[in-house]
Amino acid sequence: MMKKTILGLGLAMALNLAAQAQEKLELERPKFVLGIVVDQMRYDYISRYWDQYGEDGFKRFFKEGTVYNDMHYNYAPTTTGPGHTTVWSGAYPSNSGIANNGFYDRELGKSVYCVDDQSVNTVGSDNGEGKRSPHRMLVTNLPDELKLVTNQRSKVVSLSIKDRSAILPAGHMADGAFWYDSKTGNFISSTFYMENLPEWVKAYNDKNRSDEFLKQKWELFLPESEYAGSIEDDNAYEAKFPGEKSPTFPHDLPKIAKHLKKNGKAPYGMLSATPFGNTLVTEMAMEAITAEQLGTHDFPDILAISYSSTDKIGHQFAPASKEVQDVYVRLDRELAELFKFVDANVGMENTVIFLTADHAGAHNPVYMADNNFEPAKYVDLKPITQEVKAKFTEKYGEGDWVHGIFGEQLYLNRDLIADKGLDLVELQNYAAQLIMRNTSVQDAVTATTLLTAQFTESYKALLQRGCHPKRSGDVFIVFHSGVLLGKGVTGTSHSMTFNYDTHVPLLMMGASIPKGEQVNQYVQITQIAPTISNLLKISAPSAAFQPVLPFKD
Repeated sequence: MMKKTILGLGLAMALNLAAQAQEKLELERPKFVLGIVVDQMRYDYISRYWDQYGEDGFKRFFKEGTVYNDMHYNYAPTTTGPGHTTVWSGAYPSNSGIANNGFYDRELGKSVYCVDDQSVNTVGSDNGEGKRSPHRMLVTNLPDELKLVTNQRSKVVSLSIKDRSAILPAGHMADGAFWYDSKTGNFISSTFYMENLPEWVKAYNDKNRSDEFLKQKWELFLPESEYAGSIEDDNAYEAKFPGEKSPTFPHDLPKIAKHLKKNGKAPYGMLSATPFGNTLVTEMAMEAITAEQLGTHDFPDILAISYSSTDKIGHQFAPASKEVQDVYVRLDRELAELFKFVDANVGMENTVIFLTADHAGAHNPVYMADNNFEPAKYVDLKPITQEVKAKFTEKYGEGDWVHGIFGEQLYLNRDLIADKGLDLVELQNYAAQLIMRNTSVQDAVTATTLLTAQFTESYKALLQRGCHPKRSGDVFIVFHSGVLLGKGVTGTSHSMTFNYDTHVPLLMMGASIPKGEQVNQYVQITQIAPTISNLLKISAPSAAFQPVLPFKD
């Protein structure tokens, strides 16, 4: 009897040890990834508005997470489509195929939008705003890889005001990507993802939140004395809303909406150029977490959100404006609300959150010139294009030699060049020489140079990583620092290789993220996707070739 008892105890101990060993072998990985992209967020918006931020939004990352102070885009063009693609895929445009927001498709013989897809239909509206998909993205991204490794059991949802900012992060296998229809004020999708909107999206649309916001004025969130991070409200560098007499606070949204309707235009697109566009995304994000039960399943889930109103406001009012400061002050409070919601519904210990930007943005060129930075100016591309066309006709004879300039890239008619038996490299070099005559141009680099040489630093390395062999132009135009395309004098833009376009924040917190750390070494945007893949214990996306981000122990 004693022997049986001892044997029984030994067996129980062995089983207990085996169970303990089994517990130790369980994978430690987050149950929920919340990825946040803030469109056109400069790195210095963190420090510039620091005193106006609360404790539970941007500052929470500094207390509870790791902050990367020298995160850069390592390619150009620095625009929304490539930016969102790279954040979630780790791929350069040279691999992803998302060469720009729009580019010339030589096979189709026309310019195309990066997510346009006429083979699918709108879901949630009867217009064409939903004829979109990621079919032009030629690589997998992080959500794709998670879907593959879990046999589709993980849930992936992506939300944004902009279609491309929802679609490209979602990838090819997402459960849903939803974006804002500027014609109806509702969130929609496409038949690429589903045949009907989920009930929770329909229910949110039925709240008519867009109409509620259009009844409000956009006023400063804080007392005006708190906006020392901005220049005077009434200045020459900002564009007015339709019907406004000046680009100043308060912005009377009901009056602007009435003006738009009077002129036969829907007012909802204007709403996305106010902080309330961000609020729509935040509310939808919380609805998604609840309805899809994100972070509560046996396998990790992903929610990708992108705040586009910051970009629209930046383009209209430029970085030094009170409007830009106000949208970030308000976004800070929205982030705090969203993080509190995640705490309550998923738990930060089960979550990894990262926040970055798809690009930054330049200061208004006229503002820069007024402050004695002489190179800054607006440049019209039309004369450059016309000169190249005229000189080509003069030298090579009549013909439609140039398709045009799309996104600071000149596209030559390669079919015509081949038919004439001419050397493409020669014509690329000649076009570059002509473009260099413009005093605002710093350099003009041919695609052949970028595809045959090897650059490891400087702006040419960034251009090389952004040059897709089939979808990019024949000559990449690099303007001097501070130069932007356009004929106007207001607002701003982005796309260049300078720090004001490449330097963005990266803030991380949650499970497995060291707390209260700041990393000051140079890191690259292509490292985000491999890092989150590593935390999820899955393979990195197909063209993510960079190492994981460094963490302090």
